[in-house]
Amino acid sequence: MTRARIRESIDAYRSASSDAAFERTFERDKSALRRLGMRLQTNTLRGEPVYSLDRNRLWLSEETFSPSDKLTLGVAARLWSDPHYARDVDRAVRRLGYRDENSTEPHNRWSPALNGGGDHLDLVLEALAQGTELRFNYRRVDSFDALPRIMRPWGVGQRFGHWYVGGWDSDRKAFRTFRLSRMSAITQSWTTLPAADPEFSMARVLAGITESQSPAVKLTFPTHAWPMVMDWVEDGTALRGMDALSEIPSSMEQGQVGSASITVDVPDIQELIRCLAELGGAVTVEVSNDAGFSSAEINDRVEAQARHAVELQDEVSSAYTSGAVQIEAPRRERHREASERRFVRLVDLASFLGSHQGCTTGEIAKHLDIPPSQINKDLMALANAGSELLGSAYMMVDAHDDVVRVELPRELDQPLSLAPDQTIRLVLALHLLGEISPGHREQTRGIADKLAKTVTLASVESDQLSVHLESITTEHLSILREAADEGRHVGILYRSRSQSSATWRTVRPTKVYADGPTWYVSAADAKDGLERTYRVASIRAIERETPPVPGVPAESTAAHGGDNESPQDTTAHMWVDASCPELSALMNGTQLGQARISRADGSSIEGQLIEVRVRSWFSLYRMMLHHAGRMALWQPQLWAPEWRRELYRRRILQNPCDPSDRPGQPTHS
Repeated sequence: MTRARIRESIDAYRSASSDAAFERTFERDKSALRRLGMRLQTNTLRGEPVYSLDRNRLWLSEETFSPSDKLTLGVAARLWSDPHYARDVDRAVRRLGYRDENSTEPHNRWSPALNGGGDHLDLVLEALAQGTELRFNYRRVDSFDALPRIMRPWGVGQRFGHWYVGGWDSDRKAFRTFRLSRMSAITQSWTTLPAADPEFSMARVLAGITESQSPAVKLTFPTHAWPMVMDWVEDGTALRGMDALSEIPSSMEQGQVGSASITVDVPDIQELIRCLAELGGAVTVEVSNDAGFSSAEINDRVEAQARHAVELQDEVSSAYTSGAVQIEAPRRERHREASERRFVRLVDLASFLGSHQGCTTGEIAKHLDIPPSQINKDLMALANAGSELLGSAYMMVDAHDDVVRVELPRELDQPLSLAPDQTIRLVLALHLLGEISPGHREQTRGIADKLAKTVTLASVESDQLSVHLESITTEHLSILREAADEGRHVGILYRSRSQSSATWRTVRPTKVYADGPTWYVSAADAKDGLERTYRVASIRAIERETPPVPGVPAESTAAHGGDNESPQDTTAHMWVDASCPELSALMNGTQLGQARISRADGSSIEGQLIEVRVRSWFSLYRMMLHHAGRMALWQPQLWAPEWRRELYRRRILQNPCDPSDRPGQPTHS
């Protein structure tokens, strides 16, 4: 097609305000199609450029997938926790021929585990697929400030619940690894930096990441804060060093007030600040002279973190009381499908129709996970596209009585080519599947190798992608899944959150799943039959049968790490900063609306109103301090005094009213 005919055929091009506007849009769309792996060809006809799409690139003619491969791909596609990516990858495996109706998948207890990584991961995967470089600001583990860096990605992987990017660093002239959560202001551009070495393996890189380069600090705290410090170490984001917590202070076992000291590694100094703020200065920190920060700097930032949390609560409560707020109904989820994605979906639709003669629009909608009303628009677009999209294919659409009848060539039932980022996400999911199910590891590796070869823009090997789980986690997950499949009991040595010691319990696992970076197991207690939720990271040991120490009384268990000491189970309305949707997802609440709070200087802040289930108010207070400035209770009451009283009741503070007990702790009159 000539440029003039393309412009005349597409509404958005015809309505362009100028020739320059058309040219910008046309170039953008060509780039978008190339990002999807489509090959656009440009030739000259009678002195005029003409454009064509290499239709052969729409299908994977060289790679075939067996029914077992397709089944494994279908399982792997469900391992992405972000709904957007889950839908996108699910469509991808359908392009490869996976059909739900043919599934005999026995592992129906596999649930999402890979967190989406946000827009930053999208940019990194795109750069890896296209062979471009990334420019970004990066904050080192021991620094509060970010500095500019340039890097060409060689590999992407996940470990410790975090995404890592490895590649050639322009400034250091060597390979370096960066944690995605500490990267910001990411952009990409074409590069002359070297590509990955043929023997490069991201799995080896991740296996070698011990975060031993993390600075060590000495923490001193009241012995009754021991369980909270254990929570931080188990989470592994702010502190590492489980060996330091192997021995409970004798004063705590005897119920006495005393102090304890431990030395731990700090994989992220900002996360350490957030954790220390939860106890408001009850923990003192000693650092070595060669660390990139000082004890005084940590204390100042802990004070500022706590103050920021209370100031936001003041502001939100004031707006709640005065009515200086605009509340809107919950917004519909932003439709994230770009125009190039719709193009691929039209090809999906053509493929589906080619193998499902006489299907209904409802069946098509379910297959593509879009509303039936959109299907009608897509059918019209597909019919109008004619030979430009389908070659010489003859297509007849008859939607009478909601039955779509078509005639299409059988070639459309071949496996379809995937967008490079979809391929990479599938390969990552396959690597995770091999980790949590070692029996599938050989098969998942073979499928991943096949898929990686189809990335058309840059040469991407399966070894450039990896997901690494700690061996003890893999072992525990394997035992728990096996018990869940067989319906039998196991013994677990488990420490409930905010408890000081672990106890043996006999449980029957029913489901193993992940919420973000944290793995959980739902299991029925052998004593009362009630189903509870346990954090896999808090399981010290597992016996395949009954516990080796029977008769030891077990502590009550709270779901998702909730506090056992607070029996109340109620709800609360929360205001969460609109720029932090991951927090709303973390709290697993029900959206009530959007609240825009007006400030005295004429500016405003906007947040989501959500209703959350509260199993422990103390845990909620800790969460608000940890995420200071980004969430608050939607009510007039202030929680800081109650939080102080709870710290006193737990014998972490000596006086609930004396702010000198916790340096920098803000109070209310």
